[in-house]
Amino acid sequence: MAALQLERYQAKTVQVDRRRVYEINGHQYPGVTTVLSVTKPAEARQALQAWRQRVGVDTAQAISNKASSAGTRLHKQIATYLRDEPIAITPDLSGYWQSIEPLLNQVEEALLVEGAVWHEQGYAGFPDAVVVYQGRVCVCDWKTAIRPKKLEWITDYFLQVAAYATAIEQVYQATGIQIEGALIAIALDDSPAQTFWLSNADITDYWQQFRQRLATYYTIRPRQF
Repeated sequence: MAALQLERYQAKTVQVDRRRVYEINGHQYPGVTTVLSVTKPAEARQALQAWRQRVGVDTAQAISNKASSAGTRLHKQIATYLRDEPIAITPDLSGYWQSIEPLLNQVEEALLVEGAVWHEQGYAGFPDAVVVYQGRVCVCDWKTAIRPKKLEWITDYFLQVAAYATAIEQVYQATGIQIEGALIAIALDDSPAQTFWLSNADITDYWQQFRQRLATYYTIRPRQF
């Protein structure tokens, strides 16, 4: 298929009333992850707190720090790989890389890597990649985890990629791009990556759920910008 090359946009991070927002083309937007964090359901917050108490605060923080550090560095290497540039996998990342590399090898073309997107309903974000994967144009989100995730734990991941997919189609409307699905891949240190695929119907459903969370966000934090 003839693939599109999408212009990569930048977003400036600014503080407005002690809130971090993204400034794009003179407009300011909260990030997708901020919207989801602020509107996280009470039961999800309670589950996280229960886990921290169960394993101990120090242990929980150590696990979170390890996963966050690995995730940040793995994202950098994946982006480098998708740009056809030399990668440098350190020993502590080798397990995660081996976990996700088979999926990356199925990427036929990278159309956009870590560019800013935004939506007129009032949010912005940075999808990890828009690629041609198994013959379909899809938005990808790369995650890392110490252990496999249960489906019921990761609803926000689905809302995140649905928000990105919808914003991508709006920002690049003139190109005629159509997102045909979304791929969430969770790299694990000692086993193949977990993968979750969202169809167009799934994206539509999760987009509607994200819109509800966005409305809640603006109820909690009325627009100041």
